[in-house]
Amino acid sequence: MKILHFQNMGVGTVISKALRTMGVQSHVMSTCPHPFGFENDSIMPRHRFLGRVPVARELLRKHDWAQYFEYDILHSHDNSSIPSFMRNHWHNRFIQHYHDPQTDRSLYSELSVVSFVSVPTILQVIPDAQWIPLPSDTQLFSPMKRNEHEGVRVGFCDQQLDPKKQQFIPRREIIAATNRHHVSVYPLSTIIPHQAMANYYGQIDIWVDRIGLGFYGFSAVEAAAMEIPVITQIGREEQKWIPDCPFINAKREEVTDAIGYLASSQEARRSIGQASRQFILRTHDAKVVAERCLNHYEKLLGRSFHS
Repeated sequence: MKILHFQNMGVGTVISKALRTMGVQSHVMSTCPHPFGFENDSIMPRHRFLGRVPVARELLRKHDWAQYFEYDILHSHDNSSIPSFMRNHWHNRFIQHYHDPQTDRSLYSELSVVSFVSVPTILQVIPDAQWIPLPSDTQLFSPMKRNEHEGVRVGFCDQQLDPKKQQFIPRREIIAATNRHHVSVYPLSTIIPHQAMANYYGQIDIWVDRIGLGFYGFSAVEAAAMEIPVITQIGREEQKWIPDCPFINAKREEVTDAIGYLASSQEARRSIGQASRQFILRTHDAKVVAERCLNHYEKLLGRSFHS
């Protein structure tokens, strides 16, 4: 079985790596390098991928994409629809994977397109989709990589890459916690290569996720894998998908007090952190997620990889 992941979004790289450990041939191809350093196996410049005029599309068919047509499954992570010639080639062997929590529509009108979502909030828009949890490399993100330091540090994403997501950063509430409780902030304000992210998480004691998106993100999963308690906001419907999730579910106005609770109790941080690690191993471990994907690949192909 040969799987082509297109536009990795981080997720494609992690799943692909896990698939390879299971003996599946998996390749990650994108139109540009990932800003956080997730590795691609090959790059196709986006201007060649788009091919707006018929002649350019014909060239894409015969030259640029020919080397990939041997793959059994096309697993697309792109935020845009792929050209029809690709959908035609991988007819009934194509998966669209949605990752943006603010997705407001399906990319395709065809009911036959199999859809995955990274966060259950998107199921409200793509109701026939399958929830595939965000994958985590639980060996890379391990509690063994945490470091000793003075005081209690609160980590949160303060990067400026996506202006639309700035409104979901509870910066004011986090700063308020530093005034009321014995904590210091340790924001993630610069781009760190993904392979080095464990070093950052190893310096913090609490992770505050973006609030208001209805579910937790990639960083929450990675921090939790390192036994770091997570404060996030999970919608009522979304909670049904993860009844055993130990993350602290807080509205924006509750974030300051949630930080105070964790800061005041080392035992609470330890117990919630350990429970979080176990939750990640059950739900988000890269091999667990890859196995779920493999089951869907087998259904599309009508054959078992294990046989």
